[in-house]
Amino acid sequence: MTEKWEPAGPRKQIARRNFWAWVLHQALYRVGWQFKMEATMIAGLVSYLSSSPAIIGIFSTASSIGRCAGPFLVTPWVDRSPLKKRCVLWLWAGVVVSWGAGAVYFWLPQAEDRAAALWWFFITYSLFFTFLGCAGVAQGALLGKIIPAGRRGSALSAAHTISGPVNLLAILGVYSLLRSGAFPTPRNYAFSFTVTTFLFVLSGLAIVRAHEKPSDCRDGSAGLRARLRYARKMVDTNRDYRILLLIQILLGFGGGALSFYTAYGKQVGSIHDSNVLLATFLQVLFQSSAAAFLGRVADRRGNRAVIRSLLWVEAMTPVSTVLTATLFPGTPAYLLVYCMVGLRFPVFDVITNYLLEIVPQEDHALALGTANTILLVTVGSPLILGMIAGYAGYPVIMLTAAAILCAAAIAAFYLGEPRARASATTRL
Repeated sequence: MTEKWEPAGPRKQIARRNFWAWVLHQALYRVGWQFKMEATMIAGLVSYLSSSPAIIGIFSTASSIGRCAGPFLVTPWVDRSPLKKRCVLWLWAGVVVSWGAGAVYFWLPQAEDRAAALWWFFITYSLFFTFLGCAGVAQGALLGKIIPAGRRGSALSAAHTISGPVNLLAILGVYSLLRSGAFPTPRNYAFSFTVTTFLFVLSGLAIVRAHEKPSDCRDGSAGLRARLRYARKMVDTNRDYRILLLIQILLGFGGGALSFYTAYGKQVGSIHDSNVLLATFLQVLFQSSAAAFLGRVADRRGNRAVIRSLLWVEAMTPVSTVLTATLFPGTPAYLLVYCMVGLRFPVFDVITNYLLEIVPQEDHALALGTANTILLVTVGSPLILGMIAGYAGYPVIMLTAAAILCAAAIAAFYLGEPRARASATTRL
C-alpha cells in the first residue's frame, strides 16, 4: 500500500527543508569524493598493488561498465516505487558498504599480500561504481520530485559553494597524507578511504530529512520487454530526449580523451610531480566556481543555454592540449587544460536537470536509466583512443576527440527550450 503523506509544515517550509537536504547530500558526497580521487588516490593505490600499467585501464573500464549496466537492473524498481527516497537510501547503503569494505580491508594485516589486496579492491571498487550508477537513477528521480525545475540550478550552485572551499583543503590534505609517514602504505589509503566512507554516511543521513509525496504506483507487472518497448517509444516521440541521448553518446566517445591529458602533458615535459598538485587544485577551483555561478544562470536563462556554452568548452579542451603542448612545450601553460576541465564539469549536472524538464515526472527514472545504460556503447572509447595514440601520437586522438565533441556542441543547437513551451502553453 502507498503510505499516506502528511506535510510536516507549510509548503514553503517543506520546500526549504528539501532544498537544503539535497544540497547537503550532494556537498558531503563531493567532499568525500576528494579522498578517493581517481587521478590521485586510486591511481596511487593501484600502482602500489601492481606494476602493470594495464591494470589501471581495467579498473577504469570496470567503473564505466558498473555505472552504465547497474541502472539497467534497478530502473524498473525505481520506476514503480512510490517513494524514490527509499530507493536512494537502499542504494546509497550499497555505495557506503561496498566502499567501506575496501577501507576496512586495508587496515588489516592481510592487505600486505598485494595480489590478494588487488583482487579484493577490484571487487569492492566494481561494486561501488555499480551501486553508484544505480543510486544516480534514484537520485535523479528524487530530485525531480522534491525540487522544482526553477530551483535545481540553485541547488547545484549551493552544493558547490559549500563543498568547493572544503574540497580545496581536502586536496591539500590528501597529498600531505600520501607524502607523510604517519600512515605507512597501504594504511594511508585505508585512512583516506575511511574518511570517504564517513562522509558518504553523512551524505545519506542528510537526504533522510527530505519530505517526499508518494507517487502513483506504476504497473509492477510490466516485464522487461514491455519496459524496453516503452523506452523505445519515449525516444521515438520525444525529440529533445532523442537529441540529448545523442549528445551524451558523443560526450562518452569524445570524453575518453580525458584519460590521456596528464600523460600527454608528461610526455611534453609540462606536467611533473612538482605541479600535479597545482593542476588538481586549479581543476577543482574552476569546477566549484563554474558550478556555483552557472547553476544560478541555468535557473534564470534555462539549462539549454548553459549546456550549449559548456559543450563548446568541452570541445575546445582537447584542442587546448595540442596548442599548449605544441606552442609552449615544457611550460606551465599546459595548466590551462586543467582549468578548462574544471570549467566544463557542470555540464553533466545541467544535462540531468534538462532531462528532468523534458520528460514527465512519472518517466524520470526510466529516462535516466535509459540514458545511463545506452552509454555502454562508449565504454571502450579510452581503449580505442589509447591504441590510436600508441600508433599516431597524442595530438591525433586529441583532435579526433575535439571533432566528436564539436558534433555534440552542434547537436545542442537543436535542443528545444522546455520553459518557453511551458510559458506559451500557460498563455493559451
